[in-house]
Amino acid sequence: MPANAHSREEDLRRLLTDAIEVQLAALKAGIAFWTEWIEQTSVFVQSATKTLSSIGSEDQQTQDSLLALVDAGRASVRSMTEIPRHTATRFIEELDKLEHKTQSGKASTGAPPKPAAAAGGARRRRSGRVKA
Repeated sequence: MPANAHSREEDLRRLLTDAIEVQLAALKAGIAFWTEWIEQTSVFVQSATKTLSSIGSEDQQTQDSLLALVDAGRASVRSMTEIPRHTATRFIEELDKLEHKTQSGKASTGAPPKPAAAAGGARRRRSGRVKA
């Protein structure tokens, strides 16, 4: 088999492996997103259910309960707006783990490492998108 064909096969194998790893990282981030969303929603629903069940008359305690419910709603909305940022951070961390694993795997097999500027530049670019 010519060396060029072997190189193309190896490049294709690496490309497919990388694509699958990125897809898995995206799926993990999606699962983390929905898990956090369900947890935050559950906390609000429990709080709202408890508050609404305690309302029985129109006195000061009812007003305080309603204000507490409004505050819980605000806190819930605030936490919901943070979920995409948390998800993006997890996704980038997963990609960084994959990149590190790939780099350490190449070092142990004797494959030439990526140029430092290309590897570092891609990492800085990804990491710079999300502010923690």
